[in-house]
Amino acid sequence: MPGTVEFRTYETRSAASAAAANLLAGLLRDALGSEPRTQASLVVAGGSTPGPCFELLSGESLDWSRVTVIPSDERWVPATDPASNEGLIRARLLSGPAAAGKVLSFFRAGLDAAQAPALIEQDLAGLTRVFSAAMLGMGEDGHFASLFPDFAGLQEALDPRSKTACTLVQTASSPYLRISLTLPALLNCAHIALLIFGQAKRLVCETAMSGAGSYPVGALLRQTRTPVTVIWAP
Repeated sequence: MPGTVEFRTYETRSAASAAAANLLAGLLRDALGSEPRTQASLVVAGGSTPGPCFELLSGESLDWSRVTVIPSDERWVPATDPASNEGLIRARLLSGPAAAGKVLSFFRAGLDAAQAPALIEQDLAGLTRVFSAAMLGMGEDGHFASLFPDFAGLQEALDPRSKTACTLVQTASSPYLRISLTLPALLNCAHIALLIFGQAKRLVCETAMSGAGSYPVGALLRQTRTPVTVIWAP
């Protein structure tokens, strides 16, 4: 197993969600420090898995006004659409104490989706140089963010030497156009948590870590630049 990966196992999904929330809160607290002008950034995935973690994290006593939350990826829909990751973030993370936090929106009304990656990259350049923390998910096909196995631009998006931070994704796996951060963008992070549930995903993760298969997540788990904590429960 690569030295940058720690695999933590929990008996229940609620315990795993709490562990992920505690890890992220600690990373944000360290990033914010005692200097009141310091800003922090948190990259998060969408989907059903992170919801309970978001709700726990939202109650943490942090100066959320100095935290910017960034989707790891987004469907090309407005935040009011049920399929929007931004909508999920606003509803389940940015509530309670965390309501003071900000979201970097990927969807830009009135623009063609192909124009969005360049604009998002400009916005990312204006944030702190390194993301303070990230929480990603993974599909049973080994995708993370929106870096699906059948994405035509996958090789470039997984190339850690690439200068591209954000990419437009269209695949047969999804009915939506998507905007996704690339692997090199995600590796520009102090620490990444990968929250996964179920035996099938554990097998994919272990296979990818071993170097077998061609799962996209293998590029994340076998890199040696950024520490990754895998948090798993049945």
